[in-house]
Amino acid sequence: MSSPLSSAAPSQPGRWQQAWRWFAESLTQQPRFSDYLEPLVQLLTPNWSSVYSRADVLTLRHETDDVFTLVLRPDKSWAARGFRAGQHVELICEKDGVRAHRTFSISSSPYYLRQTGLFELTIRVQQQGAITPWLRQQFSQGGLVNISAPFGDFVLSPADNGRPLLMIAGGSGITPFRSMLAEMQALAGQRQVHLLYYARDAQQWLFRQEFERLTQQLPQFSLTLMNDAEHGLLQAGHLQQLPLDLNEPQWQLMICGPTPMIQLARQLLRDAGVDDARVDYEYFGAAPIDQVAGLEGQQHISCVRSDTQLTSNAEQPQSLLDLAEQAGLKPLSGCRIGVCHQCICKKQSGVVYNTKTGQTSDSGPQEIQLCVSVPVTDVALDL
Repeated sequence: MSSPLSSAAPSQPGRWQQAWRWFAESLTQQPRFSDYLEPLVQLLTPNWSSVYSRADVLTLRHETDDVFTLVLRPDKSWAARGFRAGQHVELICEKDGVRAHRTFSISSSPYYLRQTGLFELTIRVQQQGAITPWLRQQFSQGGLVNISAPFGDFVLSPADNGRPLLMIAGGSGITPFRSMLAEMQALAGQRQVHLLYYARDAQQWLFRQEFERLTQQLPQFSLTLMNDAEHGLLQAGHLQQLPLDLNEPQWQLMICGPTPMIQLARQLLRDAGVDDARVDYEYFGAAPIDQVAGLEGQQHISCVRSDTQLTSNAEQPQSLLDLAEQAGLKPLSGCRIGVCHQCICKKQSGVVYNTKTGQTSDSGPQEIQLCVSVPVTDVALDL
């Protein structure tokens, strides 16, 4: 995402939240009283959660050999709130007695939820992963999961509704774009959109038939399918062959996919003269932290409340969340890629680099996301 973190001092409600969390931890060793009570309630009602909503997994649909879609029916309160096309949801389930949290983009449209009461998550199996292979097996016949409220800023802005849009997707990074395009179709949108979609080979394009039908149903929508085996990775020549002029300032661009593809696309667009302000992007995976401006030597991090000292090395930069967990601390976290905001923590002093926004903070107090913050100087945290 491209919006910087605010450098303003935390609001009064934020101070109350910090105080209440400290009070809860003092009495229960948990950040919330509900976290302490929840296991007791679950003895009578398994999978009950005071924080999350519940959803039934109705079906599991195989898209490719390593991609599947879960069709879920959320509880009525979640469905009534709805979501915006392009947003995520955190899926929480229990594996071998341990609660697992994973964040996935919603691949269906808000209109689909309004009409059916259902929504879909399309998930790529990480072959060496601990959770995604298990999800495919565990929910092959349905089941029950907890889900978070929808979140995320990678969405279409009503203010940009009249501007033409280029979507660049890689692999399963297509999922938020599927949601957006389906919503445009349902609302009979007139916005000009071109989708440039990359996959490993011709068998890996997700929802290809849907998009090809959409070119017939929406005259203002056009599609370019590229596979690495035949066309190679994204390159300048591919952009030049598109049926549009990137130098026309009214064109907006959105990119979603693996980290290397996004880095390459952003650089190619800069080389083509496209202003960064016209480009919105979202990493499917952790943002890169190997190039942090101004990072030298070692940085010392003081975790004030836990009286713990951490050390970061410029040669192998790590997020503050990783550093804290390696020291045995257990800060609240969720997606680990900067979208769910569960790991927000008060920085009392010091400078950090946000790997998601590419912004460097000032040296004063502010709230930061631990999972995407790398210390640039010595830092003091309210942790």
